[in-house]
Order: sequence, then structure tokens, then C-alpha cells
Amino acid sequence: MIQKIKKIILDHLLSQNDWMQTKLIGHKNKIIVIEISGLKIILRIDKNGLLHSMSESNEFDCIIKLTANDFINQLINKKNGNISIEGDLELANHVSQVLKKIEWDVEEDLSKYIGDIPAIQATKVLKKILANGKKNIVNITGGFLEYWQEENKILTKKRNIEVFNSEVDKIVEDTEILEAKIKILNEKIKI
Repeated sequence: MIQKIKKIILDHLLSQNDWMQTKLIGHKNKIIVIEISGLKIILRIDKNGLLHSMSESNEFDCIIKLTANDFINQLINKKNGNISIEGDLELANHVSQVLKKIEWDVEEDLSKYIGDIPAIQATKVLKKILANGKKNIVNITGGFLEYWQEENKILTKKRNIEVFNSEVDKIVEDTEILEAKIKILNEKIKI
């Protein structure tokens, strides 16, 4: 049941982004497996260059593996993490570029249920809420970080770590110099 719902949602999202045809038409009938922390998403490129989800496949042209953290980092921060690719690298690159640009057209889906104008307004409000939510999360995180560095001293600042490391390096260097001087004095005493 969950597999069927996942397929319906994924196919709907992919169908809203038919621009991908031009990017993937050269890879028709190829199968891609995207594995995110054990969750497998199997996609097939049809003869028109559109991606479609599949339930099962024993054959594939490429496998893209990444952790959930790396996946979230790619979605939110657009940063590539530790991604392993098996098979056709060019195909993996094209699919990756397409998936990064896929967007859900919330407005279109809402308009079917509440009409065009309310859907436009609802989407504007939703975007504002999401933008403010992200800003608030950044502010709260910054506040916690500052508290843990200044008041509670659970975390230390990068600069303090650098100073500490340089002091440790200086102690090691001074110790080595002292050991060398002791060795020289020892040799002079033996003579």
C-alpha cells in the first residue's frame, strides 16, 4: 500500500516536470536506482525522455547511493555530499541535474480543489510562512550556538580551538628542543 502511494506521488511530481524530456531523451529505456539510506527509488526513462517510477527491477543502468543527511543537504543547501555511483556516470549526472531542478507545482494542484485565485493566494501565504520559518530556525540555531559558546561553554569557538592547538604545538616544539639540549649535555658529561 505504501509502495503504491509512493509511486502515485512520485509519478505525479515527475509528470508536472515534463521539461526534463530534452535532458533525458538520449537515455530512453534506461533504469536508474536511487538508494537513500536503504530506501530504493527505481526510475525508468521512457521513449519520450520522461522519468517514471517502478516497483521492482533486477536490471539497472546506474545506481546512485547516498545517506539521508546527504540527500537533505542536497535539497536544502544544494551541497553534494558522499554520493556513490555505480554504472553509467553520464546517465547518473543527467538524472542528478534533472532531479535537483524538479519542483512541485502546489498552485496547480490546489487550483483543482479551491480555484485559481484562492490557490495563488494560498501559495503566496505558504511561501511566506516557509521563508519566515526557515529564518526563525536559523535565528534560534544561532541563539543556541551563541549560548553554548558564551554562557554554558558546552561548545567552543573555532578561534579558541586554533589558539589552543597552536599553544600545544609550541609546547611540543619547546619539549623537543629541551630534549635535544639535554641529550647534548648528557653527551658532554660522558666525555
